Amino acid sequence: MRRWAGAFALFGLLSAVSSAFALTLEVRLREEVVVFQEVLTLGDVAEVSYPDPQWEKVLRGLSLGVLPPQGERVVSPQEIYARVVGQRVPGLDYIYFSGASVSRVRRGGTPVARETLEEEIHRALKERFPGAERIEVTLLEESGIVLPTPEFAVVLPRTLKPWGVQGADIVASDGTQRKTVRFALSVYRPVVRARKDLTVHETIDPEDVTVSVEPVSFATEKACTALEEVLGKPVRKTIRAGDPVVPTALGKDVLIKRGDLVTMVAEYGGIVVTTTGKARGEGTLGDRIVVENTSSRKRVEGIIVDERTVRVVVQ
Repeated sequence: MRRWAGAFALFGLLSAVSSAFALTLEVRLREEVVVFQEVLTLGDVAEVSYPDPQWEKVLRGLSLGVLPPQGERVVSPQEIYARVVGQRVPGLDYIYFSGASVSRVRRGGTPVARETLEEEIHRALKERFPGAERIEVTLLEESGIVLPTPEFAVVLPRTLKPWGVQGADIVASDGTQRKTVRFALSVYRPVVRARKDLTVHETIDPEDVTVSVEPVSFATEKACTALEEVLGKPVRKTIRAGDPVVPTALGKDVLIKRGDLVTMVAEYGGIVVTTTGKARGEGTLGDRIVVENTSSRKRVEGIIVDERTVRVVVQ
């Protein structure tokens, strides 16, 4: 390719800047350039020299726009001139071009197929949501991703929700490039719902609830996902028919129910006395309930120790 040398004078600046302070930007164009990143900079296509080190750094990083995933782009001195002038560099009087007449730039690396990208995102989501019955992922844009290496990792944000429009970072295996993609996400998992109104202190039985697989939403994000999580639990907050059952609406497992026969244990002055009693209330570990001595019919208060034992509170 024919080599050449030329200079553009910024005549508009001559009236405002004394010739004593006039500065020249030297741009030596490279003939052919291969880049792996999406955004092209002046430093990619040319050697840049400017007397002011701070502005030289700024001009090296001057954006020349986005590269297409495939094909070639030609960068001319006229385009560079227009972009540099738009920066209003203090003291700049001349732009001197040398090297190639134009710079031909192409994108290097491996394009990532849309199907491959969706598969890898799906795999990362399965690790994030191991209890999911089904995960649906739909990219909202053409991937348009070109990476310097065929291998890449999908990095999900910590705050990612299992529904709606979400994003993930696609990172090349050598760590040199990161690209964010957006996708529509639906995560399906079991949700426990009430078959009927469940009132406070009621114990949940199998016929009270149902389980169905459905997409997670704001309303079901914290719902219980298995019958084992709810059966036998007392209701702490009223649950309406059709509502998802959430752990905060339930109490702890009921260890002793009203009418159960229990062992009453009383301790006083190193003496331990045991007898049989009947629970007149229900509760879980550590709860206080009333128990009735089956022999004397006397009722006292006790603390639940396990599913068969109540420690009598001695006054």
